[in-house]
Amino acid sequence: MNTTRGPWSRFKARWAGWEWPERLQFLIALLLQLALLGVFFGALEEERWLVAFTALVVLVLTYLPAVIERQLAIQLPIEFTLATCLFLYAAFGLGEVQRFYHRFWWWDLLLHSVSALVMGIIGFLLVYTFHQTRRVVLPPLYFAFTAFGFAVTLGTLWEIFEFLMDWGFGFNMQKSGLPDTMTDLMVDVGGAAVAAWIGFHYVRDGDSLVADRLLRRLVAKNPRLFRQDSDSEPA
Repeated sequence: MNTTRGPWSRFKARWAGWEWPERLQFLIALLLQLALLGVFFGALEEERWLVAFTALVVLVLTYLPAVIERQLAIQLPIEFTLATCLFLYAAFGLGEVQRFYHRFWWWDLLLHSVSALVMGIIGFLLVYTFHQTRRVVLPPLYFAFTAFGFAVTLGTLWEIFEFLMDWGFGFNMQKSGLPDTMTDLMVDVGGAAVAAWIGFHYVRDGDSLVADRLLRRLVAKNPRLFRQDSDSEPA
């Protein structure tokens, strides 16, 4: 196997292995990245330096799944890339640039609910990977606590980020200050609880529309990490 292929060759090989739903998700993610790039150049043209800098940072963050894949030598389902691009564009491109936070009172709550749910599921998948490879064997309740804690921790870090952006750069990400922060954290807890419930029931009962699809895709794309024995099928 040739391990020295360039990025374009690796992408073509991966594209060839995708079915049309995966290709569609990739194209949507690419369009969102191009939209963020457009915000960056538009802000430069208008000399809105802070918006341009933030747009560039957000654009770089959309490549976080690709960085994780590269560093850990794994393949993530394309849903991870799409979810990252959707959230970042919704939070910055629509929320800040298009002022959705001001136009729709529920926009911030929606993003926090969805992001907490997604982050909780990702936290569950990370631990479940170790469980499936028999590196650790854990009870179902542990997966629930891990998914919950992972999502709430990231939600808390995001609130700290909002405070630092408001305090350091004059943004208005916290809107009403403490009430906004506490409301966001409570919504994060609600989304994290749903993710914990999904993870718990998947490990205990082996049935979840969301977790089952992502886990089977993750296993299929990384057979070397999941060396399946006769007794190691997903729970």
